[in-house]
Amino acid sequence: MNRIAKLSVIAALSALPFGGISYAAGAAMNWPAHIDQTVRHFKGNHFTVVDIDTLKATSQTRTWINEATPKQVSALHAAVRANRPLATKLKGENVEMNNIAGAERAADGSLTFYVR
Repeated sequence: MNRIAKLSVIAALSALPFGGISYAAGAAMNWPAHIDQTVRHFKGNHFTVVDIDTLKATSQTRTWINEATPKQVSALHAAVRANRPLATKLKGENVEMNNIAGAERAADGSLTFYVR
């Protein structure tokens, strides 16, 4: 095997561990961008409530919910409170504000609220 091929293989193999670190950091930073503004301005009836215990422990969604900062969660709670029609609908679904751990907007415009 020539030297260039050996160096290429060594470089490729040595880069593999860094890819794993990058993925882990990305999962922790995956709180949906501007979700508080999305929730604050949400109009409609199309939302889902999901208990986070139903998500797999290795789920990326569960990871970003568990690693959310208190600031992110409190901004989400404030956004739900500011959207009175949505807050009323969530209350009608027996969702307690303090149990909301995260939210995500789907491609069809609906929201998913994750509760503890």
